[in-house]
Amino acid sequence: MKITAKQGKGKKIHIHIDGEYLLTVDDDFWFSSGYISGDEIDDGDLAAFKEAAGSRLAFNSAMYSLDLRDHSERELRNKLSRKFDENSVNTAMAKLLDLGLVNDCRYAENLTRELFERKKYGKNRVKSELYQRGIASEIINEVIETYENENDTDNIKTIVDIIRKKYYNKLVDEKSRQKVVAALVRLGYSFSDIRSAMSEFSSDDYFEEY
Repeated sequence: MKITAKQGKGKKIHIHIDGEYLLTVDDDFWFSSGYISGDEIDDGDLAAFKEAAGSRLAFNSAMYSLDLRDHSERELRNKLSRKFDENSVNTAMAKLLDLGLVNDCRYAENLTRELFERKKYGKNRVKSELYQRGIASEIINEVIETYENENDTDNIKTIVDIIRKKYYNKLVDEKSRQKVVAALVRLGYSFSDIRSAMSEFSSDDYFEEY
């Protein structure tokens, strides 16, 4: 069989076998492959070439995703699995992990900070969000504990601030208050903390100040 390479757009190289299109690689991969357009290639070498090309394509795809935002290992693995075979994904992921480009501890630390500080989620919601992204339970617990110790979090104060900014005008009757409580539970706060925070809004004197 004869392997030939045709220049595509940008850095793309289109690989053909006996004149039939096989796949597309980047020029760095092609020039480092050891082949020259027109070389003969047997079945075994072709299989190895395709395997290496698949891993390279999966790696490049992963790098593109990581340029857009950080990913957990499971998130990225699932994304790659929709486009590449298992072996290509495993090889690409092993390289990403070895280079430190994918790191669940770092990812969990950054996401935890964002969820607590920007989205004002409670601990339960933060745990749920991390778990859904494939972070291991031991990492979740360690990261959240470290964050709380370093930032001296006050859940009740945070809930009071949320109510003042977002829900205060909705505390008009018992039914409305129940909806506010439900919204706060969805944000990840405990009933006991919500009750304590809501008690600050039960005084008529307080309402008269606004």
